Amino acid sequence: MPEYRRKTLKQPSYFLNLDSGSIFKEIPCMPRLFFIPLLCLLLTNPENQTKKNICSCGYQGAFLKMAPQTPFVALIKVTNHLTFKDIYGEKTPMSMEVEVIEKYKGSEERKTVTVWGDPGNLCRPYLSQFTEGQYYVIAFNNAGRGKDETTTDYSISICGCYWLQADHEKQTATGDISIGELFAKQTMDLSQIKLELKKTDGTTLP
Repeated sequence: MPEYRRKTLKQPSYFLNLDSGSIFKEIPCMPRLFFIPLLCLLLTNPENQTKKNICSCGYQGAFLKMAPQTPFVALIKVTNHLTFKDIYGEKTPMSMEVEVIEKYKGSEERKTVTVWGDPGNLCRPYLSQFTEGQYYVIAFNNAGRGKDETTTDYSISICGCYWLQADHEKQTATGDISIGELFAKQTMDLSQIKLELKKTDGTTLP
C-alpha cells in the first residue's frame, strides 16, 4: 500500500506519495492519504521532538459513515481564524471561529463555536484549508487535547471524510459523501444529507 506523508503546510495542501514521488492536490473532502505519519513535522520541529503521540490512521470511510460517530454535525460558515503559530516561517491558523448556520445533529445551542486544528501531532487538518467566509458541512469531535483548548470547543478528524464543501446558494455539498473511496467526489442536496443523517442517529433534528 502506498504511504503518504504531509509534504508542506502551504495552502492548498499537498501530499507526497513516497513510492512514486507524485504529488496530489487537496480535494474537497479531506487530505487524500491512506496512512498519516507526521514524522517530518515532528523531527524538524524542536517543540515536538519530545512528543511520543504521533498521528497515524487510515481512511475509514465516507461522510455518511463517519458523521454519525461524532457528537455534532452542522452546516457552518468560517467567520475568522483566531490563533496562529509560525510553522516553517508561515503564519498557520491553530483555531477558527465558525458560525452555525444549521444544526444537523447534536445538542449544541451556541451560534458560534471555536474549532481547533492540527498543532503538529494530532490527526486533524491544518485550518488554513478552511477559507474565511466559506461554507462547509462538518462532523465535529470534542476538543480538549491541545494547549489552550477547552472541552466546549471542537476539533475535526482526518481519519475519514469528516467535512464537505458546501454551496450555500445552491444548497448542496460536495465530497466523499457515501462512496467511501479516497478520491470520490459527489454532490448532494443539503436536505438529503440531513435526511440521511436522521436515519442513522436519533438525536438528529427533524
